[in-house]
Amino acid sequence: MAMSWDDVAANWENEKSTAVFANKAFESLQDIIELQGSHILDFGCGTGLLSQKLSPIVKDVVALDSSEAMIEQLDQKELDNVEPVVDMLTRGLVAMHPAFRRQFDTVVASSVCSFLPNYSDVADIVYSLLDEGGYFVHWDWLSETDEMGGMTISHAKRVLTCVGFAEVTVSTPFEIETPQGKATVLMAVAKK
Repeated sequence: MAMSWDDVAANWENEKSTAVFANKAFESLQDIIELQGSHILDFGCGTGLLSQKLSPIVKDVVALDSSEAMIEQLDQKELDNVEPVVDMLTRGLVAMHPAFRRQFDTVVASSVCSFLPNYSDVADIVYSLLDEGGYFVHWDWLSETDEMGGMTISHAKRVLTCVGFAEVTVSTPFEIETPQGKATVLMAVAKK
């Protein structure tokens, strides 16, 4: 990737489509999961737009992002029940960091998984972090091919089923007007 997430963090929320994406992701999540009192992992949280929406209704959020500058933007939101963590999601992090000492009810990832070079490995780690009956929900840009920044429905279904999720549904719940034009969003819902 030519850009660094740190380089774009300060102006990330200036692009209208980023807030629209977070709002629509939050709405679609509320349609399928009872979030009240949940322990949530916001994986690839960025500046914390989704964490900010979740914070008033959930018990707590662990907000994980590999970009220190993105987490600095989240910190400015001063969300009392959100614990920011700057790191990559790895088995080592899960084994060592206190924020991962207990299982999560739900793991969310907003426009993250299609940028991962190791989506299946990360999905396997997410599976291990969830309580039985917990959900992994991610939103990514729908693509005709599995390319960096885009994902196919079949790829999402295949990976999530292969790592062991009992129920997997993938849909396209909304479109967003972006600077590059209208884009369709894929939503994968995987229940352990």
